[in-house]
Amino acid sequence: MGAMLIIVVASCDDDTQDVSEVVGVDEPIDDLVRLENITISNTPAGAATNTVDITYDTDQLIADITFTGDGNKTFQFSYAVNNRLTQIEQTIASQTTSSTLAYENNTITVRIINPDGSQQEKELRIDSQNRIDRSITYNLDNAGNRTETERLQYQYTDNFNVIRIDDLASNGNSVLGYTEFTYFFNNNPFRDMNDVIRFLVFEDFIPYTRYLPSTQIDFERVGGTFVQTTSISYNYTLQDDQFPSSREVDTTTAAGTQTTFESFNYQE
Repeated sequence: MGAMLIIVVASCDDDTQDVSEVVGVDEPIDDLVRLENITISNTPAGAATNTVDITYDTDQLIADITFTGDGNKTFQFSYAVNNRLTQIEQTIASQTTSSTLAYENNTITVRIINPDGSQQEKELRIDSQNRIDRSITYNLDNAGNRTETERLQYQYTDNFNVIRIDDLASNGNSVLGYTEFTYFFNNNPFRDMNDVIRFLVFEDFIPYTRYLPSTQIDFERVGGTFVQTTSISYNYTLQDDQFPSSREVDTTTAAGTQTTFESFNYQE
């Protein structure tokens, strides 16, 4: 087995890292803030329609994350003695999906067992900068044979923000669709969180970046051209320390524009 890589992109202050002789995925040291919860509502001062609550264990590692509202679900996390994330259990309506993580060379393999017994694998391939380069998802049959269902490739700016995500065909070349992002300066409230947790749990918040995005535009291939399907703009209110206290999210599709308001709350 070769040397294994840490993914600690978002909590670093340089744009380069020494990746030699490192093993596992460590929880970054939190020297700034800890995100405690997120509330989501349909009006600036309205009642929350969705909440996200985050709790930490005695080692200051994330113990569980609870989503309440439109989709009630709870994630619980287990770690090895070196703080490497080893297992995630997601519970929805008393049904549990269990994921175990294995680390080898430049790949993190997530084996997922669903409540009905069906299984999936997700490979997170890591580049020389300790960033996720590709995420490949497979369905497994009873014999363990894999059928690819999704292949995503991530492109980055020089300061480690995801600038584009390509949805690739299984041949790894044809682009089926893509998402583009723009950014402005802020402190990302997810920055001190284990990057695998951020990637697997908080996909809607696009946290796998140095900053939070200001725009997101989705395209999909229709025939020989790409058609814009979704446009999202984010308008932030920042605290004095440049961490967001809230953001307005305008999501535009063919059906029109929907606006939601998210508040970020931190441990004191």
